[in-house]
Amino acid sequence: MKKVCLRVAAIISLFVFTSATMAFAGGFQIYQAAAPDAMALGAATVGRDDLVSNAWYNPAAVMDFKETRYNSGYSLARINWEYEPGNGLQKLKVKDKIQIVPGSHLIHPINDKYTAAFSFYTPFGLGMKWNDHDIRRLIDSGLYNDPAASPPGMLVSKAVPTTADLKVPYFNTTVATRLSDKLSVAGGLSFIKADFKLRFLSRGIILPATVAWDNFVEYRADGWGLGYVLAGHYNTGKDWKFGVRYLSNADVKMRGTVESHPTAGNTYMKGTLKLPSTLTVGFVNSSIERWQLSCDIMRTEWSRFEQLKIDPRYAWQPADGGFTAPKNWKNTLSYRFGAEYKYCEHWTLRGGYVYDNSPIPDETRNFELPGTDGHIFSLGAARKTGKYIFDIGYSFMLLEKGKAGTTPLNGVGEFTGANNHFLMFSYTMTL
Repeated sequence: MKKVCLRVAAIISLFVFTSATMAFAGGFQIYQAAAPDAMALGAATVGRDDLVSNAWYNPAAVMDFKETRYNSGYSLARINWEYEPGNGLQKLKVKDKIQIVPGSHLIHPINDKYTAAFSFYTPFGLGMKWNDHDIRRLIDSGLYNDPAASPPGMLVSKAVPTTADLKVPYFNTTVATRLSDKLSVAGGLSFIKADFKLRFLSRGIILPATVAWDNFVEYRADGWGLGYVLAGHYNTGKDWKFGVRYLSNADVKMRGTVESHPTAGNTYMKGTLKLPSTLTVGFVNSSIERWQLSCDIMRTEWSRFEQLKIDPRYAWQPADGGFTAPKNWKNTLSYRFGAEYKYCEHWTLRGGYVYDNSPIPDETRNFELPGTDGHIFSLGAARKTGKYIFDIGYSFMLLEKGKAGTTPLNGVGEFTGANNHFLMFSYTMTL
């Protein structure tokens, strides 16, 4: 027992160390990339009770594990967006970049009544970077970003984002217990770390000196937050299993700096990152021999993201340097379907599909995140060898076209969609 506890402590330390050094994820919510088995199943896993990734997707579904299990892996994401400005102007493309999304999970039976689960994952993240010369060319054309994002005290100001980076890793710690032979529940805390960078090209005339301004302004901030997770799992004892999971919303107090601001120069800023809650319900059916079919529905509380607001950090600072940009996002539902086939004792094959609604209205769609409704097609496989399981998962995300925001881009042009690729590898071992 002592050796197992030491191993658990070492792995928790590894989680914390890893969380400080990992690259950011692509897209604001990366729900399906916590593990390759989940990725291959379209993350329709809240009803499953045999995956180590249950530590993240449903920590109540871990009571059948009799030994300590550890899973760790990485997802490689290739993000691709294009913008068609119209008026004969050349199409804009994001910089081609491979992004990394880590995931690590641990399940440890404490005794016959309680099981602990630990999970490190980055469920929210953003990685958009456009070419500086393309953005400068766009401003030259007369299109402009949200005027509210332009610095105060400027005339004929224009501002278009070139870079938007956000990484929000979660470290979940939960404990599960059985209320009956069929029903188990779990609860725990989410420790949240957020890092944010926003860079945009700003152009205008500073009043009253009528000094021309044309420069890149950069905001950087980080902060910590706390949330909680609740979950339940019900096994009918026959062919049906049901699951539910609630991840709370959280307010992360951000502190940071702004650099190269036209009127404030280099100064201190603050803001609040409002993360949404998610509620997932689903089921699994195993009535067909060797098959497990699953379906999940997830609601995300994106309506909390009403605006992007950055303020001066201290009372003695002037109002210059901050801004408020409306977002007015809406709550969404995503529909997830998965199928798993146990080919033999050593091989398992998986596939999945997701229809994911975008929270972003046409009015505020922008370069920092031009999200639209999407379709995700996935597949994967697992190889079991002794006490190890090796998993691979692949997802292809097809995003639909979307009109340019009437607020930030004057409704000119459109984002022509994206073809994004995710590839994930992991290993699972018994400790």
